[in-house]
Amino acid sequence: MTNTRRSTKPSGAWGLNQGGFALEASIFVLVLMSALLTVAAVGVVTATRTANYDYRYTQVSFAAEAGGDAIMAQLEDALQDGAISDAELAAIVPPSIPGFTYSAVNANRVGGIQVESITDGPFSGLYSLTQYIDIFSEVHDPINSSAAAIVTAKAQSIPIFQFGVFYEKDLEVTNGPPLEFVGWVHSNGNIYMSSNNAWYREVITTPNDLYHDRKDHHNIFNGVFVNDAIGNEIPLDFDSRSHPVPAAFMAESHAKFDDRVKTGAYGVDTLRVPLPAGVPAEEILAPRRALDGALERRAKFSWKADWAIVIDLGLINNPAANLCAVMVSTRDGGEQVPPSGQCNNFFNFTWDAWFEGREKRYVDVLDLDLQQLFNWVGGNANRLTQVMHVTFTGMGGHDPQGDGDFPVVRLRNGEQLGNPFTFSTDYPLYVQGHYNRLNWRPSALVGDAITILSTVWNDAQQQCSDYDPGETDLDEICEGFDEEDAAPTEVWAAVLAGHSGTPCDHEVPGCPGGYADFYGGGLENFPRFLEDWSGGVTLKYRGSLVSLHWSSKAIGTWNGNYYTPPTRDWEFDTRFRDPANLPPGTPVVGNVIHTAYRPVY
Repeated sequence: MTNTRRSTKPSGAWGLNQGGFALEASIFVLVLMSALLTVAAVGVVTATRTANYDYRYTQVSFAAEAGGDAIMAQLEDALQDGAISDAELAAIVPPSIPGFTYSAVNANRVGGIQVESITDGPFSGLYSLTQYIDIFSEVHDPINSSAAAIVTAKAQSIPIFQFGVFYEKDLEVTNGPPLEFVGWVHSNGNIYMSSNNAWYREVITTPNDLYHDRKDHHNIFNGVFVNDAIGNEIPLDFDSRSHPVPAAFMAESHAKFDDRVKTGAYGVDTLRVPLPAGVPAEEILAPRRALDGALERRAKFSWKADWAIVIDLGLINNPAANLCAVMVSTRDGGEQVPPSGQCNNFFNFTWDAWFEGREKRYVDVLDLDLQQLFNWVGGNANRLTQVMHVTFTGMGGHDPQGDGDFPVVRLRNGEQLGNPFTFSTDYPLYVQGHYNRLNWRPSALVGDAITILSTVWNDAQQQCSDYDPGETDLDEICEGFDEEDAAPTEVWAAVLAGHSGTPCDHEVPGCPGGYADFYGGGLENFPRFLEDWSGGVTLKYRGSLVSLHWSSKAIGTWNGNYYTPPTRDWEFDTRFRDPANLPPGTPVVGNVIHTAYRPVY
């Protein structure tokens, strides 16, 4: 039997080639897998590096933008006086952010100052003196990743006399006789409105709250109306208490007033008064001080004055004294100071000239006859005065009535001014008779308090029989005292003065409220009165009513028994909407707005 064995091994060339192909294929697969793994690894590394780069670039980009924001904050501080100087731009410093170094930061003006209408935001409709500024910020991290950005901002200086009413503190309006007011109303504090007959024709703004109620005690009258955008008189029947949620307040204001009543719910900005942080607002009225810095020198009327006067009361011993001989006059521009003979034609001083019913005392009066002043100026540029500031020193000397010195300034014969003119003092200011009614000039009246005396005011009729300065009740201080009748009077000027405020809100726990003399008097008594204006006697006022502080010298409380109020024909003087018509020395309030951001590659 023959056995046949079949070989299991390949034979010949075919067998050898098949084995080599398998080996090559295996090697190829291994190489391909290795390549794929390498590519994947490279991709992971690249992605990781890209992600790290993006992360670092994002960080430095945000740091560059933060640098721009920090510079904007410094510009806002610089703008507190309403202007940004070259020195303030040069003093810009970068922020300190751990892990980042600023290699360059600067701010530069773009063009000149422009008069620009504000077209958006809560103050849309006003105009500003606008300076565009480019802020450059470049930064790098420890491994030298870097970024740069340019932030464009605009510094808006808003002239304060554009407002019909501007209050730094709470604004109260609770008028008895009718009040119709045309002009923008703004308060940096709260606003309280309760009346049977008040009409507001334009916008009302506050960064805080608006209350349809009195501040001194709860009493809501439903006669407050605000015009909508097309002039319809819409009653105010809600407030920040009834609508405490911002969205609800905004919805109600939008539906009723076309967004013309705006509070903090709208993000309204506080408009900063033109003084450094921490300096009280009344410093704008104060005399020059040797230690005043650059901000104070630009903001204070005494430094803006082309004629600053200091009167030492200790040197005035009787009414016949040569007043001008004891005046200290400063005219920084080298303008002429009048000799005593001419000076005494328009300045006069009287101790205890009349009894002041609100202050319950006699006043010591410096009279300034404006007609005589402008006669002396006579168009002579070397005599021109556009901003005058007066202050007093040397208290505690001559005191005929024994009630202490109480110096005030009174402007007389101001019906026609010779040129644009602002008068300022840190003491109470009185204006007698028509002011700036003929041949209108831009003008402002600035004082610790402002009192309007009518065209028929007579010092001799404002005396007090059986005067007793030791009493506190008016009837006991001055037996038989009665206010004299007033006559129609017109005042055409911006007014910046202190006011009397209600101490606290009756809704706040611990606020007493409601007792005698608690109410400050409100906007309706911001210009003060001493006469009987009843029977329809009108005070016609055109200007801008601005108060930055509570009066610190004229502190007699409002109580209503020394005068009767006038018929108030009060409106904002729309000529102040033209920058060319602003009174000399007009203060500004500042705001800095971020308008654009762009990275630099």
